[in-house]
Amino acid sequence: MAGDKEKLSIAVVSMHKQGHLAPVLYLCSELCKRGHQVCVYMPEIGKNDFEKKIKETGAALVALDMQGYSDETIKSTATASRKHVFTVISNLMCPALRKEFSQKRPDVVLADFASIAGCLITEEMKLPLVLNMPGPLSLMQVICGLPDTSTGVNCFGLHLARQRFSASTLVKWLGLGGLTEWGKPLRNAVGRGAMVLVQTIWGLDKPMPIYPNFIVTGPVLPPAAALRDGLAKHVELQRFLRAAPEGVVYVTTGSLVKLEAWQVRVIFNGLKKAKCRVVWSLKEEKQEFLPSKEDPDFFISKWLPQAELLQDPAIKLVITHCGWGGIMETLIAGKPMVAVPFFGDQPQNAKLIQQRGLAELIGRIPTGAEGTLNPYKEGWITEDSVCSAVTKVMNTPSYAAKAAELMIASGATGGVATAAQHVEWAARYGTSHVKPENFSYFTGSNPFNGLVVGLGLCAVGLCKLSLF
Repeated sequence: MAGDKEKLSIAVVSMHKQGHLAPVLYLCSELCKRGHQVCVYMPEIGKNDFEKKIKETGAALVALDMQGYSDETIKSTATASRKHVFTVISNLMCPALRKEFSQKRPDVVLADFASIAGCLITEEMKLPLVLNMPGPLSLMQVICGLPDTSTGVNCFGLHLARQRFSASTLVKWLGLGGLTEWGKPLRNAVGRGAMVLVQTIWGLDKPMPIYPNFIVTGPVLPPAAALRDGLAKHVELQRFLRAAPEGVVYVTTGSLVKLEAWQVRVIFNGLKKAKCRVVWSLKEEKQEFLPSKEDPDFFISKWLPQAELLQDPAIKLVITHCGWGGIMETLIAGKPMVAVPFFGDQPQNAKLIQQRGLAELIGRIPTGAEGTLNPYKEGWITEDSVCSAVTKVMNTPSYAAKAAELMIASGATGGVATAAQHVEWAARYGTSHVKPENFSYFTGSNPFNGLVVGLGLCAVGLCKLSLF
């Protein structure tokens, strides 16, 4: 067992997607600063995109052989086999990861929650596992079939709680998209005692009792002051921000979604109608759809330093696709939002921030169960709905006040330092002592099972009544 001061060998396992790799890279940087040897194991497909970023943290990159598969063939394989894309990626990662760990056994494995290759190989090789969860606790409730303890009641000595109905629980219940198969290894790993670092904020997530291997870390970002200093080198962007005394709206729709021409026009014209100054992160090929590329009220770029930009006081509002990492970056900057979610957990995240008084929806939004990256239809978002949502949030102080409240609350979770400390503890002391003994009995159900049983009992009751 590694001593308290001994340098640790830490393996970081992640798929090659920005939303999954970026949060663990902040952790890599912190762990390297603490003197540990960190290696990032990820599919070779993403080497060109992420090698520089990984090395900047001080970590080494090990590109895993993906047997000739590309993103396109992975997607087609997932469709043909009715498996989740995450499952296909992890199955391809496993042989290479097993070989690497056999040659160089790490003290601990830190894995992105979606990269279940980390769950499978650590179980096989009896290695301590820490899972990084860039999402709300409600997502873990869906994946693991956990009850929502905020629904609990105490009656005659019985403590009863239920699961909430949602599009995600319906998709899982129906077995669509391979979500159930993908989630099983993750649930098994948590049940074995894997440490789960949950990047959320109490106040955004409801206070609730959680298992001892669930650690709420909050956002794992660098200090706000360091982020603000990082914006200084972007001279043109700084000049645009300083020339906007009434504030700027920042627009980001993520790295995966490809906006349709009508969406670009509607967002642009809606912001013009709201009389906003705008900084917009928009892919170069999509800039062709802009009604005007030279509008002085718009600063358009194919890439922007988002975490740093959000810290600037000129940014008053963020139009966001509701990826969890982006929400965390926005909240530690204390900015309110307008939500334009697309797929996966984004619609649920959008509803969560709306319910907490942090945001408004940009119009009609998807459910998350459509199965496509950009399910919007023309008319779901209009120039008027964009203008109305932006104007309401900008002119209603309660949205900014709630964002400021959660910005303060985020400091109580410890952030990247707390997350790094738990990775070290998992390496030095293991995780068996926090194994939830009743996890397999208390989890794994689905609210739609209860619905079917309830309907069945009602049908039986009606049949019996009809006999009398």
